Amino acid sequence: MKKKDKRSEEKKNNDIIDMLDDALDEDISEISDFSEMEESDGETAVSDNKNARHFVVGLIFIVLAAIGLISSVSFVSGKIRNVIDNTEQKNEFAKFIYPVVICDPPGFDATTKLRNETIISAAVWDIILYEDKSRYTLDFDYLIVPEVDVEQHAAKLFGSGLSIEHMTIASADISFYYDGEISSYRIPENPKFFTYSPYIESISKVGESYTLTVGYVSPTPAWLTLTSDEAPLPEKYVDYIVQKRGTSYTLVSIKQSDKKAENGHDSGL
Repeated sequence: MKKKDKRSEEKKNNDIIDMLDDALDEDISEISDFSEMEESDGETAVSDNKNARHFVVGLIFIVLAAIGLISSVSFVSGKIRNVIDNTEQKNEFAKFIYPVVICDPPGFDATTKLRNETIISAAVWDIILYEDKSRYTLDFDYLIVPEVDVEQHAAKLFGSGLSIEHMTIASADISFYYDGEISSYRIPENPKFFTYSPYIESISKVGESYTLTVGYVSPTPAWLTLTSDEAPLPEKYVDYIVQKRGTSYTLVSIKQSDKKAENGHDSGL
């Protein structure tokens, strides 16, 4: 009886196990395979995460390298632009003071102290260099230039408020003849004589005031110092103080420069 009960109990246990197997529909080998798949998927996920991190780090390095390249190009471009801008500014100032440099005037600390000869000569040279000569009457080889035009060009160089006594400016090399009857000057149409050409050695700025260290180069054809690639050898240096007023400039003073000419000439005025 006891043996029967025992067999009956074992059968019940086996039936329970079979029922559980049917319910789970899995066996131990399948569960083991599933576990191995999970481990494999985990390793793949870890590998993918590493690859993603490597990609992000690489991308960051590429971006930083690109930023560095752009910064370097901008820096070099800025330097080149500064050099170009400085050259253009030097040429602009050289063009402005050229008529005065030709006259080689003595130093002055105020335009009210300018000599009459200096004002007229510089104004006439400004007309010769930059004015449209076709607007003037030509009398043989001389242009008939109204005195009012001379006054306007004098104001362009030295500012307003000048006191000008019109007169003939005569020298051994070139003369500007004043004709009081027609209130005009007779000036050569194409003069060949130039005393000095300007070479801007350096520019310093304080506010709207510029100090130009100007080398006097002689003798040279007009504009040679503005187009030559080689630096000329000035005979002397003079400081020009120029004031910017709006979009134009005005020469306010000329003084002796501290810079000495390499050829041993005195830089004094």
